[in-house]
Amino acid sequence: MERFLGPYSLKQVKEAYGRMEFGLQDEIAGSLRQWVAFDDFESIRKHYPELVQLVQREMLSGWGVSTHSAMGSSALPVKVKTPSRSRKSSPSVLWILVILLIAVLAAVGFSLHKDGELGNLIGMLKDRQLYEARVQYGDRYNARFEAFMDRNRESINAALRKRRTSALWLPYVRAVAFEKDGRWEGLSFRKLRGHTDGFLPQDCSMGAWEQRWTKSKGDWARFLDGREFPRDEWSHLLAMDPHWIRSRSPSPGWIHPGTYAEGCLRMAVKAMQRLTGDKDSWEAKVFISRMRWQLGVVNAQVPDEEFEMSGTLWALSCIEDAREVDALKNCQGSVNPKQGWRDVFEVSTLHRKIELTLEGRKSLDGDALSSFEKMVSEFGNRAPPYYLPREPELKFYQEIVQQKGDVEGARDTVQPKYPAINFHH
Repeated sequence: MERFLGPYSLKQVKEAYGRMEFGLQDEIAGSLRQWVAFDDFESIRKHYPELVQLVQREMLSGWGVSTHSAMGSSALPVKVKTPSRSRKSSPSVLWILVILLIAVLAAVGFSLHKDGELGNLIGMLKDRQLYEARVQYGDRYNARFEAFMDRNRESINAALRKRRTSALWLPYVRAVAFEKDGRWEGLSFRKLRGHTDGFLPQDCSMGAWEQRWTKSKGDWARFLDGREFPRDEWSHLLAMDPHWIRSRSPSPGWIHPGTYAEGCLRMAVKAMQRLTGDKDSWEAKVFISRMRWQLGVVNAQVPDEEFEMSGTLWALSCIEDAREVDALKNCQGSVNPKQGWRDVFEVSTLHRKIELTLEGRKSLDGDALSSFEKMVSEFGNRAPPYYLPREPELKFYQEIVQQKGDVEGARDTVQPKYPAINFHH
């Protein structure tokens, strides 16, 4: 909230004042001497006598203030009347500036409140350490920010136990936790996750994922060739549509990663890499490739893949990556899925068709609207995958049908009900 000028020589101080770089309410300090406000003439006279002439003749005189001494003693500054017309008009100018300042602050406050940042700003003004965390974080996660958080763990944990400051600290704590091993000592896994993505495991640390991968190793082959779709946390994670995650990022309370789902993916792939090392099985290589691809879509990046996907995960990625409806029919040619996987493919293909129909469209009419209505009806009758709730998306699609194909109007209606989800295509 402050800025610093200098160091200046006396001549440079005068030149800087001439350029209006500082004013009466600003402060000055010399080498190893205390800070003094320019309008505190007594302290200026005592500590910085070389500035008396500047303050008395130039700064204070411009505000109608006298600093004459009586019998060698210093007198307090007093206001004096002047007949000058310009002096009489200055209060009006000041009132105009005050009104403009209030208007600007009100506009900024409204914008921050609308974006949900007003509470964060107030919290940072009250908590210097929280403000410092935000400054250290800057535009992206970095080593300096991580070191700051590590040094101040004790005081941060104390803030996490308080209702008013806990929510403000959580985004930064989550950033450090999911950059490392998915844990923050002193914070429960339940609170680290929050109330979002309830279908995902409560503990998404690297240690927990190593246990899941080790326990499930005997099911990997049947999962990849389509014979079985286990109702397990590891299979849910691998089958997650990355577009679903991206449309919910950043979630409230998250900055890096943008969602709990992304954090789980990060820990799962790191755990798999640490667990298998140089002795990767083919299934492990495919799993790593799939998760890296998911993270690439979530962050709008094209990952440098080391291994190609195969089997069911290749087919699922093909569906999610399709750019045209006609391309979807080529995605399942090499897979003969059983019932569990068949349901996943059918619902995922139907949803991708709906998304491709809406892509870049402001409205639908004619055959396009008729086809869209049939797909939405079928999508509503089909139970979505139990590991990936799509209720907000279904409401959006149904609203488009309700508004006779007006995509933008439907988005304006549904978006306020689900502010954390991006319905743009």
